[in-house]
Amino acid sequence: MRCFVAAWPDESTRIALAVLLSDYRPRVEHQRATRVDDLHLTLAFIGSLADDPALAVADAVAALSFKSFMWQPDQLGWFRQAGVVWIGSDAASPDAKPLLELAQSTRQVLESAGVDYDRRPLAPHVTLLHGVRHFESVRVAPINWRVDSIALWRSTGSRTGARYARVRP
Repeated sequence: MRCFVAAWPDESTRIALAVLLSDYRPRVEHQRATRVDDLHLTLAFIGSLADDPALAVADAVAALSFKSFMWQPDQLGWFRQAGVVWIGSDAASPDAKPLLELAQSTRQVLESAGVDYDRRPLAPHVTLLHGVRHFESVRVAPINWRVDSIALWRSTGSRTGARYARVRP
């Protein structure tokens, strides 16, 4: 299964993201929106992981202790090669510091478990739209996202996009 460690938004954050998505989606041509229930913040992408190791990693991630914090994504941007419009924050912004520290702790847990992961530096973002050919970055009102839990998730592909499920509910 394809796995990743991520934070999922609470209901109020999900609603704020849905409002933003409904506002910007009509302005962008050639796109497919991420389902609101699937919006998430990836801290570490693992890729393929067999069932037994996935369960052990899920337990290790669940045991990771951290103090909850507020992340305030405030910019819409575009990953040109991936054709993705995202909401995120600058990795150098003060509110991104605890997020980067959590990503580092998460990656240390993966290393301790002997699990390989994508080692690119974290670019804090949530994917909103796919298949976008052009988009101009823009600042938006910050969305208040309390990051208070993370988990190991798996994704499976389908004709309508990826489907996500927690490895350990």
